[in-house]
Amino acid sequence: MNAQKNQVTCRICGTPGGEKFQVREMLFGSRQVFDYFQCPSCGCLQIEKIPDDMSAHYPDDYYSFALKTKKTRPWVSWLRTKRARYAIEKKGIIGKTLYTRKKPDPLICLYGDIGVKLTDSILDVGGGGGAHAKLLRQTGFKDALAIDKFIEQDIYLDGELLTKKADLFEIKGQFDLITFHHSFEHMDGGLKILDRAKKLLAPGGRILIRIPCVSSKAWQHYGVNWMALDAPRHFYLHSHDSMRQLATQASLNVKDLWCDSNMIQFWGSEQYAKDIPLNDARSYNVDPENSIFSKDDIARFQRQTEQVNKELQGDTICVLLETDQPSAMASER
Repeated sequence: MNAQKNQVTCRICGTPGGEKFQVREMLFGSRQVFDYFQCPSCGCLQIEKIPDDMSAHYPDDYYSFALKTKKTRPWVSWLRTKRARYAIEKKGIIGKTLYTRKKPDPLICLYGDIGVKLTDSILDVGGGGGAHAKLLRQTGFKDALAIDKFIEQDIYLDGELLTKKADLFEIKGQFDLITFHHSFEHMDGGLKILDRAKKLLAPGGRILIRIPCVSSKAWQHYGVNWMALDAPRHFYLHSHDSMRQLATQASLNVKDLWCDSNMIQFWGSEQYAKDIPLNDARSYNVDPENSIFSKDDIARFQRQTEQVNKELQGDTICVLLETDQPSAMASER
């Protein structure tokens, strides 16, 4: 795995020592090298030194900053909304029929599975341009807001605030669900972030974190070519154990933990091993038909993905956190 000894201290559990890994930036293909180390105790893989200026690593065309405004025919939008609302409420013949034929966005299905209600208030932390908050509003969630400190300015949709240029410590109010959809790994100070999120929860509120994970076949097999490393933007690549330890430190309970990885963990990592960046013209991400993979390869990657998810060894995990304590933020509402 291109590892070497490194005397460092884990920022999660405080254990000294660990192995050092040199990881290239391969999303945009700069191939700049960054040093990471893995804690020998909790297993968290983390960047050794966070760059002083991260803005250089989030160009204007960074994928999460974009908010698609493509217009859809009204009747198509209506049918999609019916299907999505069925995934949440399990009500409606039309929605059920459509849902049976083809399920809506996986995240909408996920919310239905964990019992989120359309009346719940949702805060999406690190939500980029607000694509997820927009999807939620289109589904019927009236109180869905994204925040992201890297966007240029607040973003509005139909005259209402969709994404606020802010970090979690600038937000007030109470929320039934606070989500980190592949944003938590981009943030330093995980314990302080969880403490703050906990204070923003309404009574009975929950936190949902989706992150890349080193407790995976992909990390074990591909090492520094594992595409989800995404140096230097990913500061922490948690293990199951390190995520549980961090939750305990924040006095939060891990209600559930499961894998939702997809096959990019395999084809993306195979590309990196062959020095093909994710946004390269040769990439499956850019031109699937002319990539290095056959249809059989892609089918095999999909089968592998389904298997590792079942075995809880997929390279991304969902962690649902809850607290038995009442929110401390009621006075700020």
